[in-house]
Amino acid sequence: MTPPELSAINLDSDYDEALGTPDASRWSLEKAAPLEILATMSPAAVTAEKFQARFLWSSYPDEPPSMKFRDPASGRLDLPSAWPQVRGFRPPSLDACVNWCLEGFAIHPEWRQDARFRWMTDGNVLLKVLRTLQSELDDYFTGRHP
Repeated sequence: MTPPELSAINLDSDYDEALGTPDASRWSLEKAAPLEILATMSPAAVTAEKFQARFLWSSYPDEPPSMKFRDPASGRLDLPSAWPQVRGFRPPSLDACVNWCLEGFAIHPEWRQDARFRWMTDGNVLLKVLRTLQSELDDYFTGRHP
C-alpha cells in the first residue's frame, strides 16, 4: 500500500495531467481533499443533466476509489436522486456494481483475483476512472434516479 503522503502526490500528478487532456473540456474537476476528487459530468445526449461523482481513495493508485454521487446543493452523498441510471449502478443502495470502484469489489471480492476484472494500477488511474464514467454516461444513461 502506498503511504497517504505519496498517494496524495501521485493523485496530484495524475489530476494535473487529467486537467490537460481534451476530455477535460466535458468535465468540471475539483480536488476536495488530498485523496478526494469531485467530477461533474453530463451524458452526451443530455448535457443539461449534471451529475457530481465523488471519488475517494484510501491508497492511490493501489486501490479503486469509493464512488458516490453527491448532491451539489447540500453536499450529501446519501441521496439516490443524485445518481444517474446507468448499467451496474444501484442508486437505492448508493453503490455501483462495477470493477472500477471500491463498492464493486466489495460486492464481488472474487474480482480481485480475476484477470478480466481486477483493479489495474498502470497509467493515469484517475483519468481511466473519469473516462470510464463518462463512457458509461454517454452510452448507457437512461435518466436520473427518482
